[in-house]
Amino acid sequence: MAIVQQKPDELSGHGFDLVEMLLAEQRDLSAVERFSQRHEQHAGPLLEPTYRELIPLTEPGPGEQYAFEVDLDACSGCKACVVACHNMNGLEESETWRRVGMLQSSVATQPAVQHVTTACHHCVEPGCLLGCPVQAYEKDPVLGIVVHLDDQCIGCKYCTLMCPYDVPKFSDTKGIVRKCDMCRNRLAEGEAPACVQSCPNGAIKITIVDQSEVTTQSDEGQFLRGAANPRTTQPTTRYIGKNRLNAEMQSAGTQELTVNHAHMPLVALLTLTQAGLGMLIASVVTCLLTDTGMVTAVLATLITLAGAAAAGAHLGRPMYGFRVFLGLRTSWLSREAVLMPAFVGPLVGYAASFFVPMIEPFQVPLGLAAIGGGLVTIFCSAMIYIVTRRPFWKESITFGKFGTTIVLATFAAANLEAAVSTGSTSLVIAFMLVAITAVRLGLEFQFLKSSTHDLSNPLARSARLILGPLAPISWGRIALWSLGGIVLPLSVLATGGTAAIALTGLSLAAVIGAELLDHVLYFAAESTPAMPNLPK
Repeated sequence: MAIVQQKPDELSGHGFDLVEMLLAEQRDLSAVERFSQRHEQHAGPLLEPTYRELIPLTEPGPGEQYAFEVDLDACSGCKACVVACHNMNGLEESETWRRVGMLQSSVATQPAVQHVTTACHHCVEPGCLLGCPVQAYEKDPVLGIVVHLDDQCIGCKYCTLMCPYDVPKFSDTKGIVRKCDMCRNRLAEGEAPACVQSCPNGAIKITIVDQSEVTTQSDEGQFLRGAANPRTTQPTTRYIGKNRLNAEMQSAGTQELTVNHAHMPLVALLTLTQAGLGMLIASVVTCLLTDTGMVTAVLATLITLAGAAAAGAHLGRPMYGFRVFLGLRTSWLSREAVLMPAFVGPLVGYAASFFVPMIEPFQVPLGLAAIGGGLVTIFCSAMIYIVTRRPFWKESITFGKFGTTIVLATFAAANLEAAVSTGSTSLVIAFMLVAITAVRLGLEFQFLKSSTHDLSNPLARSARLILGPLAPISWGRIALWSLGGIVLPLSVLATGGTAAIALTGLSLAAVIGAELLDHVLYFAAESTPAMPNLPK
């Protein structure tokens, strides 16, 4: 007969201790209670033992500052630092303050790949700070961290041009620029920045560097293969590893050609103000010689005002544009903005003098004052881009392009004024316009022809962009130059009356159109490498 062993009846209490069960439940804390207790009992950050050796224990001394140190041999390119930075700072979906690029061997028989993580270099001489027209950047006097002041920013994006490493990022939704601040709030609490704490290989750390040593190394060009020239801003990030300066390593993006942002409001501002100045010069000279010049004076005023108005479209927060004078001491953009009224004001007065008898006696002085103000303003416009030290924006190219716009507009407008005033054009003016256009075309073809196939050369990259992805724009400007500066000026010599006025007007419009396209290329074809695998 089978013997059946009966289990204790839980409901009857046999073999069951209710008090013991309740005490056991009290001893077994929930996940929330365990988390709370752990933080109450631990005085410092929980991961402090892991990252304590990756951040300094003291503040920098005089002449020193905090800097990133990246061990390239330890970086695996996993992008944990990118994700941590993105999440910790609450960045937008397409916004990144830290990126991972790549160096690769240029020798086919010795293949090698080197990952490079990069963020803001907190430079000794930060271009973003020096160029900002509203002082929206400051460099911590103790820590050396370059901080962006979001509430001060007007969204002019000039810092994105001044920074050779493509660090500041413009937010379309916020209308401002933002960048890495080395998680300074975390450092103040003794915690590591997000990128440092998240790296599984400990490839990123915060260290203290001597600023004079950084300056010396930058002057000698010691930084990182595939990166922009360190002499410009003196970046403080220390890259260590056997391939840091290996001549055989190059950016994995060296052979890539990327069209840059065209900045259309700036294209309109530069082209129209320069053309307006040229037309003003034609009007004033005509006024002095023949006591005419009304047509070109009015056109110069309208075009210049349109160009000045276009500048506002470039600002992310135009309602705060009045702050632009704050950076007058260091920023050429501030100087351009402050001096613009010295050009536009007398220009409007000069145009009005043709219609208001009361100010007619001041016509020539107003015109000369406007020319002086315009020349100084456009000089500042040129310096805005020259000081970025990008090869495609160097002095000879920038002054050449801006000056050509003024000169071509001067002679094209003088041709129009002559046709309006006398019904015919001047042979001298027409041939001067043709000659200057021919020289401009010759210089352009020479630049494109002299470009090499070495895409590590920024000028070669720009030339390849002009002949490649930007070819339709390039050929369009050449066609308009040929039409407005050669074909129409020669054709108008055989006509007169209304036909001459129409042809000279078309000539001026074609010249301005060509210069607009040329200024588009000035921005879109700028292709100086920023960091490895991150071409500009």
